[in-house]
Amino acid sequence: MIKRINPEIYVNTPAGEGHALFLIDYGPMINSVWVVHLFADGSVIHVDSPEVKIMGNAMYGIDDPKSPVERINGR
Repeated sequence: MIKRINPEIYVNTPAGEGHALFLIDYGPMINSVWVVHLFADGSVIHVDSPEVKIMGNAMYGIDDPKSPVERINGR
């Protein structure tokens, strides 16, 4: 299943900050994949769910999370 995220969600990934545009769900045995448009260079990347952090919202007093680190060896 592919779900368009509307409005886009401001996220931080191991490759940098961007907007999440789509969420791809392959089923219960595989991580969902986020399709993210990166601010730095305009590229579009696919990121596993454990490597995505939803950014904070100063209006509601929610701090930005620490930057995620790319997982190594599937952990």
